Amino acid sequence: MGLPDIHTRIQQLLNIASAHYGMPFSPPRILVNLSGADAGQAIPEDNLLRFNQDFCRHNPQHFIHHIVGHETAHLVAQTVYGHTIAAHGQEWQGVMKRVFHLPPATTHNYDLRYSPRYRFIYGCRCPKRETPLSAIRHNRQKRGIVYFCADCGTRYSYLYEARSQAPK
Repeated sequence: MGLPDIHTRIQQLLNIASAHYGMPFSPPRILVNLSGADAGQAIPEDNLLRFNQDFCRHNPQHFIHHIVGHETAHLVAQTVYGHTIAAHGQEWQGVMKRVFHLPPATTHNYDLRYSPRYRFIYGCRCPKRETPLSAIRHNRQKRGIVYFCADCGTRYSYLYEARSQAPK
């Protein structure tokens, strides 16, 4: 799965939105150049959608269905309701639920180790949990900044550097 699948999914969603709202939607410009922890990004004022190729490659079905839907909903909501709406407000949620029939999730849970930016793996007391941190946070931790697990409350401790792709 890749750019052709993303194009196809966006066109399907825009057709659904056009039928629902009785208005046309311009096809957006699509870039697959996003990196880091973000799976996708919508820039409605430029009619632009950006996607993270690493996450698409490792989670193709979910990515095409949910992430592409999420970002396309931003464009549709702002076209219909204007640029003053909240990014994940009721208008966007309405597009997700009533038009696209998708859950209005605002975050993903993809393994960040697929992103080259998050290669420093830390641990806490949570069983079998490894938390990837960016080089910036890793270097801050080395200089004395302390990061804690939000679930167990213990300080993260360095485990290893993931130099290759995430474990299979």
